[in-house]
Amino acid sequence: MVPHDELDGTTTLRHAGTRLPRVLKPADENDVLREQLEYLISHATEPDFRGCTECQRFLRVRSALLEIFSEPEPQSVRQSSAGLLIAA
Repeated sequence: MVPHDELDGTTTLRHAGTRLPRVLKPADENDVLREQLEYLISHATEPDFRGCTECQRFLRVRSALLEIFSEPEPQSVRQSSAGLLIAA
């Protein structure tokens, strides 16, 4: 038995004696999202852009993230669609 087991970041299971790393808290969502974006960007920028499921996933994410930069609807279109909702 190691006298200071808690200091090396592992724990021992009594039945198997296997050392496993301790998980203190779940991963930060922002870090996970950033890591996924970096992966998708690096995948999609490879010379062999083949349209696989990962490439399609990149295009969907890119489209969703860039949606706020698209041109706004003209005011008349918004007013007419609002009128249709009220009339219904």
